[in-house]
Amino acid sequence: MENLVKILQDQKNFSESESIIATYLLTNFRKLAGMSTRELARNAYTNSAAIVRFSQKLGFTGYTEFKVQFLAEMMQYINHPENGELLVSTHDSIHALIEKVTAIEVDTLKYTRSILNPEDFLKALPLFSKSEHIDFYAMDNNLDIARIAAAGFIMANKCSSVNSSMTMQYLQATGGSKTHLGFFISRTGSNRMLLDIARLLKMKHTPIISITSNEHSELASLSDVTFTVATVKNMEELGPRVFLLGAKYVTDILFAMLMTRLNYNEAQQKEQWLSKNFRY
Repeated sequence: MENLVKILQDQKNFSESESIIATYLLTNFRKLAGMSTRELARNAYTNSAAIVRFSQKLGFTGYTEFKVQFLAEMMQYINHPENGELLVSTHDSIHALIEKVTAIEVDTLKYTRSILNPEDFLKALPLFSKSEHIDFYAMDNNLDIARIAAAGFIMANKCSSVNSSMTMQYLQATGGSKTHLGFFISRTGSNRMLLDIARLLKMKHTPIISITSNEHSELASLSDVTFTVATVKNMEELGPRVFLLGAKYVTDILFAMLMTRLNYNEAQQKEQWLSKNFRY
């Protein structure tokens, strides 16, 4: 697909109302992250149905999918207007690859930071404080982020478990309780197996935290706290890696938040005990 920013700038084959929507999006994109379809429609002097049709005309299922992709590309564009897409290709030199990958990862963190709500971290803190055990639920590459996060949370005195087998994740969920915390990592927020587990946890009144790129997904609706992070579709823009980077960024912030709540003397005593008794 052609770069969205260029499509909106060119406004080729756009109706008058579509041109107004495109102009508003380009001018006010910084306000878009928390803006609903209805709010955008009101500001662009149109209606919600027109916004949905506009998104579908550009190849998306709806406004939410369009918004995530547009904001990710817009963040790249404002930092690199001469090469907004930052696509990697077989023609790139090692130097060019280094520069492009660096730019993509920096842009990912900047964009994710722009859509993160600090209040969500404040909402998550009491869920961590009350929990006796953190159970991670993820698949494929997201399991790598779960393992890194679990290791950090254990250092912050939060017992954590990561099971790579979906069967074990199902069994883990059956033992969930109010003293456990379900932590989901899912780019789309629509994986059928993960949704089954989330529904089970809700039945057991187990609190849920999720990281996803779709704030309007069913997983997000089942979660007590949802952290939305950046993603892109194109493999040439390191699409599979962009979400992982954003997810790790969120878990790193959560780790830092938990570490600052630790009793320093207690943590120091634990480190001294480990140094004395384990010489490996």
